[in-house]
Formats: sequence, C-alpha cells, structure tokens
Amino acid sequence: MKTRALEKYTVRDVLEYRGHPQLQHTVDECDTVEDALELMYAHDVVSLPVLGGSNSDDQAFVDIVSVYDLRDYITNSQGLEEEVDFQMLSGRASGKPTVLEDTVAQVVRSRKHASQEVSTRMPLEELVKLFATYGQHRVLVTATDDDNDTDNNAQVPGTRKRGVSVDSGCSSISLQNNKVCGLTQYDVVRFIQHHNHELGSSLDTPIMSVARTHAPLSPSARGHMPHITVRNTALHALVLLRDSHNSALPVVDSDGRLVTEFAATMLRGLTHNSIGLLGKPVLAYMFGLRMRVLSPYVVHENFTLSQVMSGLLRMNCRRAWLVDREERPVAVISLTDVLNHFLQL
Repeated sequence: MKTRALEKYTVRDVLEYRGHPQLQHTVDECDTVEDALELMYAHDVVSLPVLGGSNSDDQAFVDIVSVYDLRDYITNSQGLEEEVDFQMLSGRASGKPTVLEDTVAQVVRSRKHASQEVSTRMPLEELVKLFATYGQHRVLVTATDDDNDTDNNAQVPGTRKRGVSVDSGCSSISLQNNKVCGLTQYDVVRFIQHHNHELGSSLDTPIMSVARTHAPLSPSARGHMPHITVRNTALHALVLLRDSHNSALPVVDSDGRLVTEFAATMLRGLTHNSIGLLGKPVLAYMFGLRMRVLSPYVVHENFTLSQVMSGLLRMNCRRAWLVDREERPVAVISLTDVLNHFLQL
C-alpha cells in the first residue's frame, strides 16, 4: 500500500486485529451444490471451507468455495434453461438430475484458479493487491517453520504449521495441526479505517474520484453501466453478473431510477424444486424465495471517501451506489474500489 503510514503493517497485523473466530460451518467435497447454497443461506455467509477425506475424523482442508464460484458453475451448466422452462410451464421439477445435484468437488475442479498461499509476513500492500488489482477472492495464509526469516515473499518455502484462509466471507476452523482462518475485504477496510488517524487527507478524497463512473444506462451508450430492469429475469441477471464480472447489479425501474440491487448472494436458498423461479422477473424471484427487497446503500457526489467507508462498515454493506439527482445509478463503490484507491496513493 502506497500510504506510508500503513507500510509497516502485514497480514499478521490484520489477523491479530480481526481475531481468530472459530468457524462452525464447513462443506464436504462430496456435498452437493444445493447443500452448499442451503448452508450459505442458513448462516448468511458467502463462502465455505471445503473439507475432504474418507475418514470424518481426519479430514483435510481442500479449498474454499464461494457463492460466486457456484454462480459461475450453475449459469454455465448445460440443461439449466431447459429445467427452468419446464418448471415455469408445469410448476414442478422434471425429475431429471440438475446442476444443483453436482458435487462441490466438481465446482472446485471447474475453477481456473485455486487458493493461493501467502505468508503471515506478507505486507498489507501485497494483500490489498490480491484483493483489488488481481480480483483474488481467497488466499491461504501460512505460518511456516522459517517464519522468523526476513524474506517477505508471498510464496513461503518450508513446512507448513498453520493455514489461514483470507477470503471473502469465512472465519476459521481447526484441523488437528492446521488452522484455517478467514478474513474478508470488509475486515481489511475495517483495519484501514481503524488507522484513519494515520491516513491524513486521503480520506477526504471526493467519492467521485474513487467510484467507477459510467455513461448513461442506455445499453447502446459506450461505457454504459451494467444494470437490469425490473422486467429482466433472475437468470438473465445472473448471466450478466457472470459476464460483467460484477458481484451485484443495480435494478432500475422504467425511468432508470434505482429500486434495489441484485447480487450473486441471492442464489443462496435456491433448490432443485425452485429452479423455475430463475425464469421470473428479479423481484418475483426474490418474493418466491421469500427474500426481502432491501433498499441499497445510496450516496451522492458530495460524499467523501471517509463518509462512504464509515457507511459501508456501519451498515455492513459490500458496496454503495452513487446516484444522480433523479436517483439514477451512475457509479458503484465496492470494497474493492476502496482498497484499490489506497494502492494509487
């Protein structure tokens, strides 16, 4: 991180500030996609450590699966649209195997990138780069036998003694001699905010300088903001989320005014009997799964970075929507954007 006041901090400092809460919820690699979605929904998490091994008393940490992994796997599956259409017309499941019956192991194998390993000694700047610049959602932080070395490389040789998963939404588990512990982008932003007295005037930056601004919502306009209308189906929204590499999209009315947001997390709770809901408009999909249509966190162009960070943390939000005077979304400020801002200083 370019801010001099934070150059002295490492991943270990963030872990110590966050603590090591024990994680009660894990998923087995043989569990189904539906099992993982149900567990995420029940406990309001966006990722789960994946355990493997035939002996339940000697399971090993395999990887982390996130709701974004599940979104990509589900929307790329063959036969999904056929099942959606069948359930929309008949009101019942077809009885054929669906993508939700595939295993978590299949999802993990389908990914292009697995969890990376980094040291607890990694500079905070490097961790922020993984989250912000490279789009990394998960890393495995390891303490090794040579942890007292002065080398601060991301990849640390030696015998692993402890593993800590820094991810977008999980805590920690103990597996005999290994420990898997989680941090989120939210936790890193909290750590930075905790040291706001060291950041000087950087927190007074106008939010327009941090936000990813877009042209008008018209799809024909160059650089238009990806969005969905209240008439678009949930399946269309999920595919657009996947293809635009966004975690959420604004849902707008016929006048382009912000109504709510549609996020990948809204897959949680989907079952093989309710796949047909994906063929309904986004609001009907939310009602069908008994989700609350929440008002998103909205900010205006006169907000500062400090105000937006405080709001994100206070409201436990992953993003803020910048709207114009007509309440039309013109930009989004995610936790990734906030972290990326500090890399540019």
